[in-house]
Amino acid sequence: MKLDSELAEKPYYSTRTAAKLLNVSLGTVQKMVERGELGAWKTNGGHRRIHKETVHRLLATRVGQEVPSVHELDLVVFHPNHQEAQRIHAQLGKWGLPLKSVVVEDVVDTIITSVSSHPRVVLYYVEELSDAESATIEKLQNFFARQNVIFAVITNRQAYDGVADALQHWGIMVFLKTPSLEEVKGFLRAQLMMSRGAAAG
Repeated sequence: MKLDSELAEKPYYSTRTAAKLLNVSLGTVQKMVERGELGAWKTNGGHRRIHKETVHRLLATRVGQEVPSVHELDLVVFHPNHQEAQRIHAQLGKWGLPLKSVVVEDVVDTIITSVSSHPRVVLYYVEELSDAESATIEKLQNFFARQNVIFAVITNRQAYDGVADALQHWGIMVFLKTPSLEEVKGFLRAQLMMSRGAAAG
């Protein structure tokens, strides 16, 4: 495991890395997730991902540092197909999660909306990963990383493996676009939990 690259590039840690940083066992990390002390979600493959912010918050409280407050969660979703964009927007509304979300159908609108609202998370739909699309995603990842915004990709089942493999070296999370968007829902719930934890602290 290359801890340095995981520390530098990804917005999340593996369970093993979180355990190493917190100097606890893997089992303790699992229990901390279950108690709500660490924000986490599971990928479609069943791997647990631990949000960096929650690990950093625990480390900061151990040494008496003040943890910066996290602003309210906002979500921007890009999908180029109007009907699918509306379907995603409707699905987000069904969850009853206290988040503000905007679904856009244009890449430029994604950037404009993100600059004006400064969301915590931007989800970007990819149908097929061409060279041009890869270049766009790399630019967006670099831009949103500078803005401290989590940038993640949603893709369909047919393209999932190829997209996930191609984007893993950038540390970009890739979610499977299912009708219920369960994986995205778990991820957003963890983000909201982190926001509440930071506000309470």
